[in-house]
Amino acid sequence: MDDVVRFDVLLRKLERRYKRQEESRVEIQKIQLDPKIQESLVLKGDLSGLDSNQKKEYYLYRCRQIDLDPAAKPFDLLTLNGKEVLYANANATQQLCNKHKLSTQITHREKVDDIYIVSVRCTGADGRVSENQGAVSIAGMAGEKLANAILKATTKAIRRTVLSHCGLGMLDETEVDTIPNAAKSVMDIPPPPPLKIEPVQPTEGMNKPWKVFIPGKEEAYSEWATPGNWVTGFWDAVDRLTKSQKVKGEEKMELFKKMIELNIETSNSLEGKDYAEYEGIVKRTQEGLARYVNNMERI
Repeated sequence: MDDVVRFDVLLRKLERRYKRQEESRVEIQKIQLDPKIQESLVLKGDLSGLDSNQKKEYYLYRCRQIDLDPAAKPFDLLTLNGKEVLYANANATQQLCNKHKLSTQITHREKVDDIYIVSVRCTGADGRVSENQGAVSIAGMAGEKLANAILKATTKAIRRTVLSHCGLGMLDETEVDTIPNAAKSVMDIPPPPPLKIEPVQPTEGMNKPWKVFIPGKEEAYSEWATPGNWVTGFWDAVDRLTKSQKVKGEEKMELFKKMIELNIETSNSLEGKDYAEYEGIVKRTQEGLARYVNNMERI
């Protein structure tokens, strides 16, 4: 029974491996920042001199830098003293926490005169810790206004700590609200284009489906479009054979040998990693069935 379980585990690993190989075919183009945008940011620290397309390009560039989803619009624009800068909104900190597995903890609360201060600790999955504070004025406040101010101080502390932990030296949405004469605007970021997946090319000279045959059946047990998927299909057929309760150990060994013979022409057409995977399946199955038969003979 242990061999059957082991075969099932190996099958799952094989399926995951081929899934990763298919996903690796997806190519995502990297965004390179226009030198004109770099000049405007480095010399002026201002986005107002950029046109709409350049602003979008910079927006996407910052998202890619820290692996944020631009479709969720994690940044907005702030106009302050005639300059435009990006600031992080709530979506940015939420994405950062989820992406980097960050946890936050309130470590201290205090009131200094008319200022309410909240201290927060942020811990990453790697154990690294960052701390920061958020403060708001509560002068003359009571009731619901005071409660909202306390919540705002807590939110500000959490977001400032997360942004600091991730190395983002930019304003947070809660800080923008306290800056006089600051004008906020939302950038119109179109959804990203659909990913282009290259079609899998079959092995040269093999235009017909890759077929898996099993003993006692003239028609193909299954058909596959690529050699890699054929290996997965072959392993599925082997797995069903090894798990069968109707077939005894020695008979399983004989049926497995016939399976190899029935599929010899196809297996000889495999190349590279596909053939290596097939060869590994054959070897592991032979060893597992041999141990299974030996154990049955001892009982």
